[in-house]
Amino acid sequence: MKYIVSFISAFLMFVTFGCTMEMPNVTQETKVETSSNETNANKEMSVHFIDVGQGDSILIQSPEGKNMLIDGGKKEKGKDVVTYLRQQGVEKLEYVVATHPDSDHIGGLLAVLNSVTIKNFVDSGKEHTTETYEKMLQLILDKHIPFIVPNTGDTIHLDSDLEITVLHTREDANDNNEASIVLKVQYEEVSFLLTGDADTGVEKSMLNEYDLKSTVLKAGHHGSDTSSSDAFIREVHRK
Repeated sequence: MKYIVSFISAFLMFVTFGCTMEMPNVTQETKVETSSNETNANKEMSVHFIDVGQGDSILIQSPEGKNMLIDGGKKEKGKDVVTYLRQQGVEKLEYVVATHPDSDHIGGLLAVLNSVTIKNFVDSGKEHTTETYEKMLQLILDKHIPFIVPNTGDTIHLDSDLEITVLHTREDANDNNEASIVLKVQYEEVSFLLTGDADTGVEKSMLNEYDLKSTVLKAGHHGSDTSSSDAFIREVHRK
């Protein structure tokens, strides 16, 4: 078994430890290549952390060539996200995930919904009354896209080679961040923990429920001090 993680080291520090630093104006891409035998030798998973400024947008491209987009940044970044998807040859998204209804996560999804074929839309179910959220729901309805509100513990079936597990979601949460969908993406020995804007309370709820050890952590809430508790970081990076 071998695996190669190609990553810009400064960005790895940012997503793992939530360090505050000025990021270069480029899109960061993590490409993971794994092979355990000749059959899988040419298969790889790519995870792209798209530069949308203050916000999140993550593209996962599976070993079978299927695509999932998690969040889309702010509304004004939507065109940039669509352009990036086209540059990567993405014509169809099997899943779009809106981790929670904050504008810096769902705003750019309006452009994506208007530009790319989407097979399934996954949402936390947390209701919100903003114009952006209501427009998003209307587009999903108009385009007859299946709307999925998952439960904690559910699996998203993107690719037979991947295991994507919902570690947290809560549609009746007191605030949007607490509702965040948290995903763990596992491909052979490599794993990504994608936390949306999950705060320390959400982290605590997952500590005794799931195996959180991961190769790469996308720090919750953009690396703010409301997330990435010491106990959580230790568990994610335990040996």
